[in-house]
Amino acid sequence: MSNIFDQRKTVRKYTSKPVPHEVLIRVLEDAQKSPSWANSQPWEVYVATGETLERLRTANLQAYDEKIPADDANMPWPAVWPEYIQERMNAAYAKVFEQSGIARDDQQAREENWRNNFYFFNAPVAAFICQDRNLTEWSTLDAGIYAGNLMLAAAQHGLGSTPAASSVSYPHILREILGIPDHQRIMVGVMLGYEDQEHPYNRPVSSRVPIGENIHFSE
Repeated sequence: MSNIFDQRKTVRKYTSKPVPHEVLIRVLEDAQKSPSWANSQPWEVYVATGETLERLRTANLQAYDEKIPADDANMPWPAVWPEYIQERMNAAYAKVFEQSGIARDDQQAREENWRNNFYFFNAPVAAFICQDRNLTEWSTLDAGIYAGNLMLAAAQHGLGSTPAASSVSYPHILREILGIPDHQRIMVGVMLGYEDQEHPYNRPVSSRVPIGENIHFSE
């Protein structure tokens, strides 16, 4: 029996093959089984496909190319990462570039790689996870559990996935096109689709630290 945790990875380039509606519904139905505080199910999910997603892509890329600053007011980024976490991230970035065949000093290739984020990795489905602004970190935790289960459900049904903070860099665009109300925080986007297995962006597979590094037992 295959391990679904081994199947899931971050996909950085998708084929243009559309996800059948019935497959997408099964993925969303499985993710909906996620646990939450008192079964509150605080996530609100806006799913974009087809022409709507193409409108998002076009507007997002235009904002990026015009160098409009990213807006992280909905989900603020850390001002400083703890040093040991920054080291993990730096190692991950280096591995991604190396395995993708992007030289350290190739600024054009690095720019194309980063711009790919704002094209939503060519994914045919984008799901944006939101929650009411009145909710607290407990509900944010629940939304994170939902996002994780959404990606595992995608793997279970033969799809790749990508959690992407960059996809919510321009929340005003998402609100305008998807009709997301102001009382909801836009937290993260999860891209779904079929992996382009031939593309070098999909060569990297992230490693994990051994459990002895960040799991603490008491007996």
